[in-house]
Amino acid sequence: MTRRPPHGQAAVELIAAVPVLIAAALVAWQLVAVLGAGQEAERRVRADAIRAAASPGGTATTRATVAVPAVLPGMAGLRVTARATVRTP
Repeated sequence: MTRRPPHGQAAVELIAAVPVLIAAALVAWQLVAVLGAGQEAERRVRADAIRAAASPGGTATTRATVAVPAVLPGMAGLRVTARATVRTP
C-alpha cells in the first residue's frame, strides 16, 4: 500500500486564513487613519500657536480636534484632540 501525498490542504488553509488577513488589514488601515488625524490636529495646533505667539505678552492655549475616518464598524465619532500652550514675554 502506497501513501499518496495530501492534495488541497494548502488551499483549505489559505481559505481559512483569508478572513484573518482581511481583519488585520482593516485594523492596520484604521491605525493609519488615527495617526493621520493626529498629525493633522498637530499641524493645526502648531499653526494656531505660531499666530498666538505673534502677539507679545501673555499666555495663549490653542486646541484642535480632528475627526478620524471610520474604517471599522463602531469607530464612527472617533476624534483626535491636540493642545498647545504658548507663553510669550
